[in-house]
Amino acid sequence: MIDESGEKFALGGVAEQRPWQKLYKGFADPAHEDGQTPTYVGRSVPRNDVLYKVRGKARYAPNITMPNMLHGRFVRSTVPSARLVSVDVSAARAVPGVVYILTAAEIDPARLHVGSLVEDTPILAKDVVRHVGEPIAVIAAESKEVAEYAATLVEIAYEETPAVLTPADALAEGAPQLHPQGNTIANLSKQRGDVARALAEADFVIEGTYVNEPIDHCFLEAQSGISFFDEDGVLTLLVSTQYPHFHHKQLERVTGLPHDKIRVIQTVVGGAFGGKIDNTIECVTCLITMATGRPVKMVLDAEEVFSSTTKRHTMTIRHRLGGMKDGRITAIDMDILADGGAYTSYSPIVAGRCVVHTALPYDIPNIKAHICTTFTNNMTAGAMRSFGIVKLAFATESQINKLAEKIGMSPIQIRRINAVKDGTSTLTGQTLSAVGFTKTLDVIEPIYEARKAELDKMTLADGIKRGLGLASLGYGIGYSGVRNPSTARLEVLADGTVIANCGTPDIGPGSDTTLAQIAADAAGISIARIRVVSGDSTKTDDSGPTSASRTTYFSGNAALVAGRDFARQFREMVAEHYALPLDQVRLDDDRIHLSNEVHEFADICAVLGDRLKTLKAYGVFNPDSALDFVTFNGNPYPTYTYATQLAEIEVDTETGKISVPHFWAAHDAGRLVNPMGAEGQIEGGVVMGLGMALYEKIVRNGGYIQNPSFRDYLLAGPKDAPGTIETFFVENLDDSGPYGAKGVAEASLIPVPAAIAAALHDAAGIWLSAMPMDQETVFKALNAQPEPKGKM
Repeated sequence: MIDESGEKFALGGVAEQRPWQKLYKGFADPAHEDGQTPTYVGRSVPRNDVLYKVRGKARYAPNITMPNMLHGRFVRSTVPSARLVSVDVSAARAVPGVVYILTAAEIDPARLHVGSLVEDTPILAKDVVRHVGEPIAVIAAESKEVAEYAATLVEIAYEETPAVLTPADALAEGAPQLHPQGNTIANLSKQRGDVARALAEADFVIEGTYVNEPIDHCFLEAQSGISFFDEDGVLTLLVSTQYPHFHHKQLERVTGLPHDKIRVIQTVVGGAFGGKIDNTIECVTCLITMATGRPVKMVLDAEEVFSSTTKRHTMTIRHRLGGMKDGRITAIDMDILADGGAYTSYSPIVAGRCVVHTALPYDIPNIKAHICTTFTNNMTAGAMRSFGIVKLAFATESQINKLAEKIGMSPIQIRRINAVKDGTSTLTGQTLSAVGFTKTLDVIEPIYEARKAELDKMTLADGIKRGLGLASLGYGIGYSGVRNPSTARLEVLADGTVIANCGTPDIGPGSDTTLAQIAADAAGISIARIRVVSGDSTKTDDSGPTSASRTTYFSGNAALVAGRDFARQFREMVAEHYALPLDQVRLDDDRIHLSNEVHEFADICAVLGDRLKTLKAYGVFNPDSALDFVTFNGNPYPTYTYATQLAEIEVDTETGKISVPHFWAAHDAGRLVNPMGAEGQIEGGVVMGLGMALYEKIVRNGGYIQNPSFRDYLLAGPKDAPGTIETFFVENLDDSGPYGAKGVAEASLIPVPAAIAAALHDAAGIWLSAMPMDQETVFKALNAQPEPKGKM
């Protein structure tokens, strides 16, 4: 992440312990290899970006300007499906102040397509357009206003073709084929056991169909960046992104420049959630800079973001669940039809993750899972927080809650009976370890029982009802079944400053601070000495994107290895200088212990001087994750995180309005590197999940977006957040993680919609199976039944 403030931040302070921290279960203090307790891991160290953000010194991409800078503006398709007959830019080119116009005609056809997994997305449309908002041209002008005006003058002639708007339409006989390979992006299946027999023999079979609307990532800072040639002739891109190295690789291919003539630097990021991994403005800005020799800045406006960038997948999930009177779940039969939109993006990863997570966090002997994701003429569906599992959990957790009610069993007890444990074999054949799922049930159970008793006695106003709802999760950390290594490098300057080069960028949650905590403890030095450099494709190695909840586990392990390598090399250097045996040199808490003497780290650095230039500590973490995507056998993730969440809702049966007075979240995230940061992740995720459950949806009609702005797109705001969110962590350590850590980010939102749905049923007696469960939907459902049941 770029920091132009020039300040060094003292990170040695520790935030005051907050009351919730007393509620940890299974608290432990993992030690160093030499038996020493870590100084920083497990403590609420303030984030290293706080000062320059609160002082207004953080420079987001939209705020960056340069001399002689051009402004870029896309010209986009106004139809969902058509053959491009012509693109006439002559009127736009004649506008004073227009410097350059980029179309597909100016791009080498062999370099035209990009993509995160499959290079099927044109940088600019050529011959055909496949969705409304697809970019066709870019106007580069002396001012933003000129570029915007000139863009309106580009004349595009279309020959419209039938649009494919649903996955069912895409699979219909005789459907237009949107790509040469057909309309199917992914068609994946996995089965174990005899599902048909298990369902036939089950005491109860619960059937349901669950659907969701597409939603936007809703970051406040749109996709944006600025490209230029630096003083050494290196094509440089400052960009708001989750993955600088991906864009570096794409630019190598698109521009034809060698690796060392390109540099991508992540700016301070104003939100991402999966929406800043794919290409948007990166390639076109750089191509225009190459053509003009001038800096080029592009910032998407809100309408462009809503109407043209990737969205969460729409899914229809048909789910059958078989269970016995004693609470055992014997079978799941799940079929998913998903809308992948116009291009591939991350659809195969989303599909694969859904198959792998079909039953988690439950041990179910008979499972049949199938997902088909198709191309359509809607906006491309891409990566978004949880990679589809929030929708899967909405279905599975709702089904389990329905089964528990049918049996007359507590939602806690049915989960205990079927919970995965250490040694459980998953659908893919992976043997689980470090499973803390039942511990999250232990935390929530007394709260559930106490609140249930209180609600039974509670007197509420006429038409107001309250209910409790519970949902759980098991979630794999990292990308599904592929190697996705992380690296870290540590160097030390003569003044004792330690530079930690970490390839995974910090996109807002404070991962730079987390990695500094791990590296400091592993190296035995003060965290105040560490300056983290991340998000720079030249200064750091490719460590993968910041996504899939992988940073703490993957990059944290790399920082751990690098820190220990640093301590070893430094001790060897000191031992050689002072002619001491290595076992008489110890580095701990920023002090060097030499036999019976103790020296400050900085003092020893001054003594060693130029010799420190040879100290290059390196750490790589590359776990053996492998999954056969034909058989779906293997170990898709190196570790899993678990959670149980409980929602208390209040519904006004006269209006359908739902509010959430209380919310409880119990998470097994392994060792908490930074408890305050983890708490923030949970609170933010709960509110985000609440928005998905009750408010958010992209409204489409014939491929056109009807609500392309924050004025028309409903989000959960501060007034909609739960009155209280109580967070609990069960520190169930995983020995494979850095100091036992796993991860937490995406897990925070996944159970929320299912918990809200269960609470609504508990309060008012209705089950809803479509997200969002907005006020109008709830009102109609309440009025569709004779007399709502629930607690008055």
